[in-house]
Amino acid sequence: MALGIVITATLLSGCSSSDGKASNTNINTNSKANTDSNTNKNTIAADSKKEKKLNAYEKTALEYVNVFMNGTDPEAKKAFITDNIHTEAQPIFQLLAAKEIPESSKLQDPKVLESQDYKDKEGKKNKIVLIEGTKSSLPNSEIIVLFVDEKIVWVTSATDKQTFDVVRKEFKHPIPENSSVENSATDPKATLQEIQNFIVSDIWNTGFVDISWYLADGTSSTGESLDIDFTMEQLGKAIDKKSEYDKYIQSLSDEYSSVKNTWGKLSAEVDFLYQQLQSNPPKANDSSNKLDNGKLKQYMQAFEKDVSELTKP
Repeated sequence: MALGIVITATLLSGCSSSDGKASNTNINTNSKANTDSNTNKNTIAADSKKEKKLNAYEKTALEYVNVFMNGTDPEAKKAFITDNIHTEAQPIFQLLAAKEIPESSKLQDPKVLESQDYKDKEGKKNKIVLIEGTKSSLPNSEIIVLFVDEKIVWVTSATDKQTFDVVRKEFKHPIPENSSVENSATDPKATLQEIQNFIVSDIWNTGFVDISWYLADGTSSTGESLDIDFTMEQLGKAIDKKSEYDKYIQSLSDEYSSVKNTWGKLSAEVDFLYQQLQSNPPKANDSSNKLDNGKLKQYMQAFEKDVSELTKP
């Protein structure tokens, strides 16, 4: 979700159709990509000089960024979910609304680039909206918002490359040469931002924070029921992914020495806490299991600061 904070393809299934029954909103990898991009570039350049009149979908997508993604008002986020999020997706967005969204993950100065009709594998027509903004001083960062039955069901960005790249081809607007999409594979700063988002989302929010609440109150951090075995399984997968990032950061040049040093402490603390949970599996309302996240939070904040310093213009 980011989403990142980004919502990914986990929201692609189980969305209601107009008759109230569950349907699958799957990415159609066979959907026609735009073949007139060269012709469209000139048209888009001319149109961009005019003030764009937003349709209802585009207004809602932009409101998502301003209210839900960038906003800090919990009540406004709740109201947005009730009014604009598909009923099948609301529980996940409610969970995301309760999580801490770092400034580096927010999309500043957002603007709507384009909206298009989009058909899933079953031929159902949906709507997608492309929004561009600046994230952690990276220009031309983009997100895509998908609507089903006039409601938002998911939001994806370049951090979910497999999903984003497929859907991005449906838009006529050209991918900017200096966008985070194209630079993510080669620019260490973009990759470090991706790692930062991963740590906050997969390791911290849905990992150690939820587990800490479960130990104390028997619920998730949002007060909802929690499948602790599944949570531990997902955290284990995130730990495996972290090992790949360990190798990547170790390979960086001395220019990134501060980031490498902070990451070393952060990664070691993650491993320590995970080993603690493996040795003493979490149980609901277990006051004897003291999971101290203090150092991890300290290292996370330092890592975010280091990455933000690197991405300053």
